[in-house]
Amino acid sequence: MMEFMKRLQKSARKGFFVLLTFLLVACNGQAGRIQPLLSPTSDPSPMMRVTNTPSSSMPQDLRRGLRLWLPPQFDPNSDQPAARLLWERLQVFYEQFPNLPIEVRPKAVDGPGGMLDALTAASEAAPLALPDLVLLPRKLVAPLAQSGILHPLDGYAELSEEQKWYPYARQLATVENTPFGIPFVGDVLLLAYPQNLANELPLTWNDWLTSRHTLGFAAADPQAAVMLTLYLQAGGAIRNAQGKPILEEAVLTELLENMAYIYRQGKLPAWVIQAETDQLVRQSLAEGKIDSGYLWGVSFLRGDFQEWRASAGFLANKTSLTLADGWIWASTSPIPDQIGISFQLATFLSQPEFMAAFTQVGGYLPTRADAFLLWQADEIAKELDTISSLAQAVPPSALGDPLGIALRNAVVAVVKDRLPPQQAAKDAIANLNKP
Repeated sequence: MMEFMKRLQKSARKGFFVLLTFLLVACNGQAGRIQPLLSPTSDPSPMMRVTNTPSSSMPQDLRRGLRLWLPPQFDPNSDQPAARLLWERLQVFYEQFPNLPIEVRPKAVDGPGGMLDALTAASEAAPLALPDLVLLPRKLVAPLAQSGILHPLDGYAELSEEQKWYPYARQLATVENTPFGIPFVGDVLLLAYPQNLANELPLTWNDWLTSRHTLGFAAADPQAAVMLTLYLQAGGAIRNAQGKPILEEAVLTELLENMAYIYRQGKLPAWVIQAETDQLVRQSLAEGKIDSGYLWGVSFLRGDFQEWRASAGFLANKTSLTLADGWIWASTSPIPDQIGISFQLATFLSQPEFMAAFTQVGGYLPTRADAFLLWQADEIAKELDTISSLAQAVPPSALGDPLGIALRNAVVAVVKDRLPPQQAAKDAIANLNKP
């Protein structure tokens, strides 16, 4: 896997320099070119533009071109191989529409002035400042769709069965049964373990409880992704008929009893209750300090796990599932005539051949199965494909945030404070129901 990614990175660099040479040769004509610009606002983030001189007959509001907002890690002006692939892909699209410049601005997701704040403020005070296309994480899709800032996908494009989207990918883009975007890249929670344990590691959660093997996960994760996955695998419900978050006491109590048991048995390292991310899990796996661990797919792909295997986790109730996160292309265009072309660009950026190259070089997972087919045909690619097919999207923030806090506090209370599992479950449900 790592060798393939290195070869693909070299290929990406080579392709970039070939394209750059072409642009330099063509600069005397009207060929598109990339040049850094400064943002016209107080935001110091650079704006990058694939430019050409628009036709003077183009309407004034269209002359601005297509505006894209991207999180900084996707900035096509960076020196990362995946960024170069995105740069080249945007250039190809621009060449199809040479009178429509493409402006790209990196935009932080969180914090003051982040995407949510900026899009909300612009929609209220300066709609023409809205971008035409924006790459959004799952957690921002629902609040922006419900506020009316995102345009529904219907009428412009569709997520058809022929496109082989994973179920979780459709969920990422859907709010209240309405699709609001086109999935781009994904991330799935997986169980990683060494190749030499592939035939030894138990397949089911109950068998693992009585085995000698150790496990690591980020128990202090504010989203409690592993705890939520295990709870869902055990058949627990997370919402009531009104869509409010719930936890079932019997299911949660049994899960917490299992956690207390494996901790007492030394099957969970002491650091799990301090780990808020999977960084310690990845480090402990790499150093051979644990036999298996829950990682996000991005961490797995970017780590040195060439001789490792992955699964969706131990089977529970004869079912296996996991959670997935990801990014979608959505349109916030203030210009009605540009909504369609915005989704056309989003579709172009989510074609399987480009998605396959971008994800494998960048260390992400494709959101459609036909892109995975274009990955290197090795065992881990097949396993990641299977895991992706079993995944469901992380709950939207309004549901997932309170559930995550309740589950995290419950497992930490049981492991650290030795609180009886049943009492910890009761406390979690009581706190979840507080106004």
